[in-house]
This record gives sequence, C-alpha cells and structure tokens, in this order.
Amino acid sequence: MHVAEFKLGDTSAIKPLKAPESLVKKLHERVGLKIPEDKYKYFLDRLREEYRKNRNIKIAVDTCVHCGACIDACPTYLTTKDPKNSPVGRAELIRRVLKRGSVTDADLDEIYTYYWQCLTCRRCGYVCPFGIDQADITRFVRGVLYEIGMVSRYAAMTIDAHETSGNAMKITPAAAVNILNYFAEEIKAEKGVEVTYYVYRHDQKKMIKFVGKNAVGEIPRDSPEWPEAVLFPSSADLFLNTETLKGYLTFLNAVKIRFAVHTGCTEVANFGLWTHEKHMEYIGNIYCNAAKELGAKYAIFGECGHGWRAFKNVVAPRLEKEGIKVYHIHHLVVKAIKEGKIKLDPEANGDKVYMYQDPCQYSRGGDLYEEPRFIISRVVKRWVECPQNRQLNWCCGGQAGMLADEMKPLRLQYARLWYECAINAGAEHVVRPCSMCKGTLNSIIGDLNKIYRRNLTYGGLMDLVYRALVL
Repeated sequence: MHVAEFKLGDTSAIKPLKAPESLVKKLHERVGLKIPEDKYKYFLDRLREEYRKNRNIKIAVDTCVHCGACIDACPTYLTTKDPKNSPVGRAELIRRVLKRGSVTDADLDEIYTYYWQCLTCRRCGYVCPFGIDQADITRFVRGVLYEIGMVSRYAAMTIDAHETSGNAMKITPAAAVNILNYFAEEIKAEKGVEVTYYVYRHDQKKMIKFVGKNAVGEIPRDSPEWPEAVLFPSSADLFLNTETLKGYLTFLNAVKIRFAVHTGCTEVANFGLWTHEKHMEYIGNIYCNAAKELGAKYAIFGECGHGWRAFKNVVAPRLEKEGIKVYHIHHLVVKAIKEGKIKLDPEANGDKVYMYQDPCQYSRGGDLYEEPRFIISRVVKRWVECPQNRQLNWCCGGQAGMLADEMKPLRLQYARLWYECAINAGAEHVVRPCSMCKGTLNSIIGDLNKIYRRNLTYGGLMDLVYRALVL
C-alpha cells in the first residue's frame, strides 16, 4: 500500500551528520576516553577483541547461515529493501573487515552509515534461530565508532545537554518550575482540583511545596512533609507531551503520593544506551544521585521505552541496594486500579478506536507489556491490538538517534509499518507510551496522514489516564 510514495533500494546516502571533533573530545574527557592516534588499527583491534569475548559477534561472523529470518523481521530492510540496511547486511560489513584484516576510510564510512540506520529495536534477536541479537552488535560497533571520534551529532548533542543540564532540552530550574505551575493551573481548570507537588531546586538546594501554581513555602529536610518519592519525567513532557505530564501530576495526587521533581534530573531518556556504555552509566549516575540526594523511598519513572530499559537494568539494581524502591508509573497505576484507589471513566476518552502499540524497549528489554494493556482496557471504551504486538511489535522508526532532522526521510519510511497496521485495523488514535515514540510521531504523522489521506492521532497512556480519572 502506497509503496510508490517511498524510495526503495540503496540508502547509503542517508546518514547522520557527524559530531564535530571538539564536542567528541569534550564528551570523551568526561568519561575518561581519548581519540586514538591510529583509528584504523584501533577499530580493527577492538573488533577482534570483542569477537573473542562477545557471543553475538562471534556467532554472527562464524555461524550465521543467511537463513533470512532476521531480514523478514527487520523493519529497516522491509521498508527500504536495501540488503546492507538489514541485520545480515550490517554483520557482513564487520565480517568483511575481520576476514580481510584491514580497515579503510570507505569501510568506516559504510559501517557508520548502516550501523546508524539500525533502530536497535531487537526484533531480529527474537526470530534468529541462533539467538543472535544484532542490536547488541550495533551498540558495540557504535561504541567503537564513538571511541575513534565518529558519532551522530544529534546523539552527541543530546548526551552533552543531558549530562550538563540534567535533561536533553537544557530546561533550566526556573523554567521547569514555571512549566509545572502552568500545567497545575490547567489541571485546576479542567479537573477542578489543585494538585500538590514539590520541586527540588537543585541550584538553590531548596525543596519547595506547591499547591496548584502557588508556592506554599520551603520544606525543611526534617519535616514530615518532605516528599517520599522522586518523579523522573521526560523533558519532552514539559513541552510536547503535556497531557502525559498532567497525567503524572493528577494520578500521583489521586493516590496521595508525596513526590518531588528534581530540577537537576528532568529527563527519562538515556542516549548512552545507543551510543556508548560509559555515557549510559554516567547518565545513570544522574538518576542515582538525584534519588539519594532527596533521600527518596521511591523512584518513579515516566513514559520512555529506551530510558526505562536502561533505568530498569542499570539504575534500578543500584537504587534497590540503597533501599530505594523503583517503579514505572504504569506499575503504580495498575496497583491503584487493583486496590480500588482510583475511579476511572472510559467515557471521558470518547468513542474513538484506539490502538495500543508496544514501544520496542518495553517489550524487548523492559518487561513492560501486560501492564499498559491492563490500563488501556480500563480507560477507553474501544481499543484494538496491532497484529505485531508485544515482543514482535513494530518500532516507531525514530529511536536509536533516528530523530535527527537529516534522517527524516528514512524515519518516515520506517514508520509506515506501524502506521499501516493502525489504519488497516480501523484505529483512529495510536497509543505509544514512550517519549521517543511520541517525538517521532510528532515529527512525521502529518506527512503520513497526507500520504495516506487519513487523520490518525497519537498520544501516551498517561494522557488517557488523566482524562479518565474521576476526582
């Protein structure tokens, strides 16, 4: 359907702009790395080292029989038909270098191009008869490329912003307060309640209590009012996904959890997952330090797929050792529904046909796929599944750094799989509870609607919880 609207074949011309060396050096210094003098030798040595110890790379090089199972499952190949833009094709680029025993500029450019076209969605890993996780290989190869100074400008800038300001959009503490105040007032107008929330101004070392948009006063650390939980929202929730933000604020008030937003940690994304392990750990430290600084009993994570995967697998074990319980916001909503702590009215979300689509890193790395379904079945009247669901869902098309402006043609192409799935099922609104998914859909859904002559809308799950909450 509508394939003629998309370019099939060679995608080698579509690649992310590279970060300038000055930015790479600054990021390297932050995590103890240095660009090697001989990048060719370094790259080959690192590949050989990983080949000896990484099961995925060894099997991909030695055992892969080109059965085609991963190609039939890979959204990047299915939507472009470029063999190199597939798990087997990418692996072949590495196999060729290892067997030849040398690396050229042309090799590095081609490897950079196609490994940054991969969505790291992990769909291939669930169908490979040998269990090869090509996304794991992608993450490693990108890491080595980063070490020699080749990295997506978009990813590098996002990491730098997060590590220096506490969020990917460089939202200042004062701006965060103003935004929360604004939407607290909007909640009052729409729901008739004044929500209570706390903001820890890390620049001032002050905990401030707000009721609605009004600051009640500073809360001393030894006060019984000191918040018990820290909420990690997405910076995009403060600007783009504001219905999601209102869902957090209103739900947590409804279940009477005293929570704070730490202005030094207003981000659920972790672009280190897609770029380099050292940055994933560095960003993980931001969450750990914020929770410990507040003496939180609970850490509550907002809607973001890749961020949740990194948080659940890297940060949560550390926090749990410190006695800090970790929840995704959906875990708390399910608990509240089961315990009868909230009342929901599906009528509030109208007669639309909703489709729930799993974010990749919830279903393939985050163990979060039944909880959203439990919630959506109680906040809307009509919803349908995509035939490709749970561990076999289609990626939004924008994760792993694909949100860069220069990657939009490819992002648009990748997205047609989930889009066609929705319109073929008669869905009118797609629910993707992930900040990256929502950012992707925001950037391309207008184009897709124009191409397919439809009017599909999108949003998060907490958006629907917000509207359905009876207060």
